[in-house]
Amino acid sequence: MRNIDAPLTGGQGRPRTDAPVRAPVAPGRMPLVGHAPRMRRDALRFVSGLRHHGPMTKIYIGPRPVHIVNAPEVVRELLTAHARSFDKGGMFDALRIPLGDGLITAAGDRHLCHRRLMQPAFHHDRIARYARVMSERSLARSAAWEPGTTLDLVPEIHRLTLDILLRTLFADPHDPDLHTAVKGWLSVKYHSMRLALSPLHAWAERLPLVPGWRPPDPGPLRRLVAVQRRIIETYRADGRDRGDLLSMLLLTGGPQGSLTDAEVTDELITLFLAGTGTVSASLAWTLYEISRRPEVQRRLHEELDTVLAGRPPGFEDLPALVYTRQVLAETLRLHPPSWLLMRRAAQPVTLGGVRLSPGAEVFFSPYALHRDPQLYENPEHFDPGRWPPDAAAKAPRHTYLPFGAGSRLCIGEDFAWTELTLALAAFTTRRSLTPADTTPVRPLVGTVLRPDRLLLTARPRPN
Repeated sequence: MRNIDAPLTGGQGRPRTDAPVRAPVAPGRMPLVGHAPRMRRDALRFVSGLRHHGPMTKIYIGPRPVHIVNAPEVVRELLTAHARSFDKGGMFDALRIPLGDGLITAAGDRHLCHRRLMQPAFHHDRIARYARVMSERSLARSAAWEPGTTLDLVPEIHRLTLDILLRTLFADPHDPDLHTAVKGWLSVKYHSMRLALSPLHAWAERLPLVPGWRPPDPGPLRRLVAVQRRIIETYRADGRDRGDLLSMLLLTGGPQGSLTDAEVTDELITLFLAGTGTVSASLAWTLYEISRRPEVQRRLHEELDTVLAGRPPGFEDLPALVYTRQVLAETLRLHPPSWLLMRRAAQPVTLGGVRLSPGAEVFFSPYALHRDPQLYENPEHFDPGRWPPDAAAKAPRHTYLPFGAGSRLCIGEDFAWTELTLALAAFTTRRSLTPADTTPVRPLVGTVLRPDRLLLTARPRPN
């Protein structure tokens, strides 16, 4: 792995000087739209290829300039040494319309305050309680998959993760209005990244009457908020801890007070976004990778047989499921759900030798970083063995970012690891998986990176 503490160099290996420089503009900029067509055509290849143009590259989304960080040394600068000089990317201002103003879009002191208030909801003891729901629902969903049959697991996994999320968020997850509102909101939230990367949106900020530009529909968010407010009123009147995440959000408090009803609804929506898209995409990619590799499945089965001995997986089994964790870690390297992350300079700052003014937009791609051949040997190859057993839970900081990093590290990371491990065990313990056809799985690049389809055949394992 490359030494990210080594001095930065400019082109042709020249040492970086202290004098600020300008980042080169990536080739392929087009009038009016900038690099947006290239992003739309193949965003993953585009952001991965930018490393060849230097540690920092400038692109344009319509008229909006954006600096892309390509080097791990500069990512480290961004997330540590200069972390206080940056806030959430400016394009998240527009995302508040479909996504609300929870941890994903909140900025500055609001973000830090809410993160501290929400932390108890993800304490070790609470996750252990949620793990029972994760295991039970995963086993129930996988049991419905008859041996010898073929399923598209993408919608199946989406239903599973939504089911788990509703059962951990709410003591009574069967409210019909809640289900309808959540599904309506989920149908529009997947387009949020397209909004952030749209040249029309960039021009609309300067010219509000741009033809063809329509702001996102706030209706689904309003309907979801209304249902949540009704549920919150019931919880407030009751006042007890029902053992779910909503109870913990309502019981939070500290020197800066507690969350208001409006703030609780925003954070619930944050959990809907992270708890469905991120986990479902990661589980689908994991099943995709192991279905193509009999040797990986064999080792996975051996571990599950030894650790579980035929019983359902539980929270107490997680430390012993070492190879299972390695398989998940490698999947998250190749297919990080958060494929593109954004920051905005809050003050003048020099990053990677480039001088940035307040308001300057900065992107960095965990997907591109995870496939950098200077960081990972043979980076396109799926190899769980690249994660040593004693390091599988502690991957290198700033070069492995499936759940973000720094103050923006996903608050539900441990929740996600627990759900992924238990669900993977439930789907693979008693069956072998094989691809149903040879059609390549296509990544859909949206708010998260997810497969377009996943046709797998389940075959019973020999006794």
